[in-house]
Amino acid sequence: MFRSSRAEEIAAFFALPLSKSQVGVFYLGVSGIIARTASQAVLFDPAGFLKSDEVSALKGVNLLLFTHGHLDHFNAGKAQALVKAFGVSVLAEAKVAAKLKGKIPADKLVTAESGKTYTFGGVTASAVEGVHRGPIMLYQVKLGNATLFHAGDSGYVPLKGYPSSVAFLPTGRMSPTASPEKAYEMAVDLKPDVAVAMHGSGGQKRQFEAKVKEGLPQTSVLILEPFTSKTIELLN
Repeated sequence: MFRSSRAEEIAAFFALPLSKSQVGVFYLGVSGIIARTASQAVLFDPAGFLKSDEVSALKGVNLLLFTHGHLDHFNAGKAQALVKAFGVSVLAEAKVAAKLKGKIPADKLVTAESGKTYTFGGVTASAVEGVHRGPIMLYQVKLGNATLFHAGDSGYVPLKGYPSSVAFLPTGRMSPTASPEKAYEMAVDLKPDVAVAMHGSGGQKRQFEAKVKEGLPQTSVLILEPFTSKTIELLN
């Protein structure tokens, strides 16, 4: 079905019926990801991707997460708009949280600390310190029957303690720390059923896909264009 706007694409994504064994993934671009189950949705690193009509099309978000404060990951004004629209809680790296202090309700803002786990209604999120030019926080999120891992645009850090069914992994451009090789190393630790390639050029994403096909044949790789979506069948 033809849709004339990005807002319509988002609305269709939220209207899509999902079973308990499915998770929907919508790619905004760079490291911006919307992930949803039949009853819950989380939003990672939306930066400034979403216009006002596209925010309205989200139809509810249960948790907003920011890995770090670089402009392709975080925009304070857009974060404020999302909190205002949905009353959503924000889990953010410390410098991002400091930028939001006083701009959103204090009871909606949580500063992520590495090694700690946080609960927001039915959503559980664990924070892991990453490697980047400046501080960065990575997240494992448990959403319904899905366990998701979002690696921002970090370089490799050990992640064997965080097995996840779906992993969102950065493959490079324009990150100074991410690469197809580092993303593959993270995939080896996480052992996901599906690895979603993000934050990289088309060539870097395909390099990552080739490495996974060779070394992790049990993991499938998903490459999405911005403002497109995919329904993932969970194996476990």
